[in-house]
Amino acid sequence: MTQMSQFFRNLKIRSKLLGGYTLIFVLATLVGGAVIYQQVRATIEANIESELTTATETIQNMVRTAAATSIKNHLKAIAEKNKEIVQAIYKDFLSGLITEEEAKALCRKILFSQTIGKTGYIFCANSDSIAIEHPNPGVAGKNFAHHPFVHDMIRMKTGYLEYNWKNPEDAALKPKAMYMSYFEPWDWIIAASTYREEFNALIHISDFRDAILSLRFGKTGYAYINDTAGNLIVHPFMTGNYYDSRDTDGRFFVRDICNLKNGKAVYTWKNPGETLAREKMVIFKYIPEYDWIVCSASYLDEIFAPLKTIRNIIFSIAFLICVLVFSTSLWVNTTVILPLQTLMKRFSMGASGDFSIRMPVESTDEIGKLADYFNRFMDRLDRYSTHLKSEINGHKMTAQALRLSEEMFSKAFTSSPSSMFIAALKDLRIMNVNDSFLGLTGYGSPDLIGKELTTIGVFCQPGDKKKEIDFYTASGEKRTGMISVEQITLWDEPCILGAIEDMTDARRLEREILTIGERERQKIAMDLHDDLCPQLIGIEVMIKMLQQRLKEKAPQGPMAWEADRAGKIRTLIRDAIEKTRGLSRGLSPVNLADRGLDASLEELAAYVRQVFRISCTLSWDMSQAFKDNEMATHAYYIAHEAVHNAIKHSKGNLIQICLTNLGKIVTLTIEDNGIGLGNTSPGMGIRIMSYRASRIGASLGFEKTPTGGTRVRLELIKTCTLEKETPWEKTV
Repeated sequence: MTQMSQFFRNLKIRSKLLGGYTLIFVLATLVGGAVIYQQVRATIEANIESELTTATETIQNMVRTAAATSIKNHLKAIAEKNKEIVQAIYKDFLSGLITEEEAKALCRKILFSQTIGKTGYIFCANSDSIAIEHPNPGVAGKNFAHHPFVHDMIRMKTGYLEYNWKNPEDAALKPKAMYMSYFEPWDWIIAASTYREEFNALIHISDFRDAILSLRFGKTGYAYINDTAGNLIVHPFMTGNYYDSRDTDGRFFVRDICNLKNGKAVYTWKNPGETLAREKMVIFKYIPEYDWIVCSASYLDEIFAPLKTIRNIIFSIAFLICVLVFSTSLWVNTTVILPLQTLMKRFSMGASGDFSIRMPVESTDEIGKLADYFNRFMDRLDRYSTHLKSEINGHKMTAQALRLSEEMFSKAFTSSPSSMFIAALKDLRIMNVNDSFLGLTGYGSPDLIGKELTTIGVFCQPGDKKKEIDFYTASGEKRTGMISVEQITLWDEPCILGAIEDMTDARRLEREILTIGERERQKIAMDLHDDLCPQLIGIEVMIKMLQQRLKEKAPQGPMAWEADRAGKIRTLIRDAIEKTRGLSRGLSPVNLADRGLDASLEELAAYVRQVFRISCTLSWDMSQAFKDNEMATHAYYIAHEAVHNAIKHSKGNLIQICLTNLGKIVTLTIEDNGIGLGNTSPGMGIRIMSYRASRIGASLGFEKTPTGGTRVRLELIKTCTLEKETPWEKTV
């Protein structure tokens, strides 16, 4: 080990540079590449897993929605069709063809002869909660007002209900679905009902098959559905039962999916037309009410295809670094090593006693400076003679150490990419600035050196040790920067070292993004208000005219019933108009300062109560909080974002908005009774809220309430949106 260490110490500088730099850069590239490779791999895998999970949940919700709609429509068609049958028989009674008892007996025969699925049936109840007609003799004639769902049934008379029911022969309650159609002459609520456990027989796969098969993940990934017995319900190119299927490793992967019902699996599979089996990732979720498992699958080789390109790039960079380091070493040998060798020879000659030897100064770089220092050193040796050698050598070592220290500080200061300046603490006189500071401000060194910070007109507002400030360039352009200052000591004099980072473009981009968002929000609000609302109003007027014509044509009978339905449709359209107007006002409140922030917040609370069915209250004092429309607008959108965050994430059922105006302090709080903040990192919404608060000089905080919910607090001084600055000499 000692011999090896001695060997490396004895290597020439050229060999050390070539070998050392090559080894360092290649190792750094390979290690960095490996880290990047693993990070990219993990990111890609996480992204595709997230995509598959989201797609699976979307399919799961789509299947549930389509199945529920299919069942509802199926029961609705049965109920309405049987109502038409009853109406036809009732007409025969009115015509005198049969008696009313004969008509009702015929209706019973027709209604009770039908089944829905395996055990579903049709029954009739009246407004007194009595099951007047029922296929089960033990149920007919009884009063069922003590069942909660019966009250909903009597109240609705027409529509869809889900409830729990136990027939006399049943051991326990079972979930049921029912659609009702009301026949008023006999006070019959005709209900078509069936148990949820029989819904599978009522679902039409075609309602959602095409939507599922249209999903693709990567080039050949797809979505499919099977049940827990391994039967394929929906698949792009296969049918049948695959419960006992194995992959190339012999695993019964279908069994695993059927047993787990929810989770992730990786197995090998070969599509039709392919020659080799490939590894495949599948995310699957279970729908218990239909005993279906929704799966989203993608092949791993398609997921990780970009990694091959990254690997090739890393090796190519390593090769280029080797070439570059070798070329750099040759250049260093010519520009550094050879002059050093020449200098070494001159030192050797000087060491022999020839103090007249000098080194030619051919450049102003470090080599040139070193040559100049050598010449001055030899001049001193020549002047002072031999008996002062020891003193001169000692002075040389001290001067060299000081020079190296000054050179290191000078290089770090001069070459720093940050805009830096040095000023004396006692009078704030600028002692030095670097090139980055000159480039940022547009001034020249003579314009700044020796001037006081407070007189040069660069800074709009002095700041503390680290904060955002405005400053002017030599051309008069106003820019924004982040300034930081530290106290240092130079040549036994206390000084301040300041650095400025230009934040103008970043702040401009933030404002542009916010402006674009506001503009798009206003455009959507205008489209809702100026386009959709007039169309809905026109439809409402047309339906009103249709309702009037139906009433005039036949005040009673089927036409009158159709007129009533038209009236219900008209009511729904009027509700849609009001909701659309409320949504438009929520997206783009007009001139908050004139109409009052409290009025706009009240509209927001009403909109939440109406649209989301969540209790939302507002409390405020009677004085106007803001006279500036920009401040009011930012405050409103902070509240708007906080309320919608509570709706989406808190899982609570109560939101409280409070606006207080005490002297110069305006406080706006939004509080919910949900699950709290959690440990997640801030999202885009919270960052936008924080940015809005900073634009109006307000403080924004998030805290957990005693009940476990979240409280968002915005505090603002009305009379001053920017803090008063202190002089530089008091700050440092």
